[in-house]
Amino acid sequence: MAVARVALVAGATGLVGREVIAALLAAENAPGTASLDGAPIHILHAAGRRAPAALARNVVVHAVDFSALPSLPPVDDVYIALGTTMAEAGGQNAFRAIDYSAVLATAQAARRAGATRCGVVSAMGADPQSRIFYSRIKGEMERDLQALGFSTLVIARPSVLAGNRQPLHQTPRRGESLSLALLQWLRPLIPANYRAVAARDVAHALVHAVRHGTSGVQVLSGRALQSG
Repeated sequence: MAVARVALVAGATGLVGREVIAALLAAENAPGTASLDGAPIHILHAAGRRAPAALARNVVVHAVDFSALPSLPPVDDVYIALGTTMAEAGGQNAFRAIDYSAVLATAQAARRAGATRCGVVSAMGADPQSRIFYSRIKGEMERDLQALGFSTLVIARPSVLAGNRQPLHQTPRRGESLSLALLQWLRPLIPANYRAVAARDVAHALVHAVRHGTSGVQVLSGRALQSG
């Protein structure tokens, strides 16, 4: 019988984070899991921002300041789906504060709380040596997560994310609808790594890989993130 694992999720109000919660709830309720009501799922939510809707009685929301995280309850796994865009952040410093600093702070706090497995949403092209600021920050984040000593680290590198932002009260990102439509039309001609991928597929692949617990660093991209 599978042992229930306590999860921590940061970024639950985003496209992938919302689907991570759904995947975790489904996994905890699956037959053969040693849990009556499901293991606790702790959500870190930025204080002062719209909180996630009520999801299940075993989901606990913690309003926090990511620049000064408190001590966390004991957890086994951490899923980090924090991220923004340069346009939304308003500048490079604000972008780095979310896509690098908040991600690392969450992972460090989770390690102190006992987490041994981590799943993070990064991006295609992440490279700490990149001349592109966005890709460089993602690469630096991945590099520094690897130094934290998780027994399992799963890095998802999707290209363009597809999903409905309306229920999340998010404004569609500039050019996103056009890009998705164009990518879908050209899908048969586009290499797998560059195809748009559904947020749900990214979340399910991430949760599956983390719960499987293969030792070391695993990078998911291209077909590994796509259901079909």
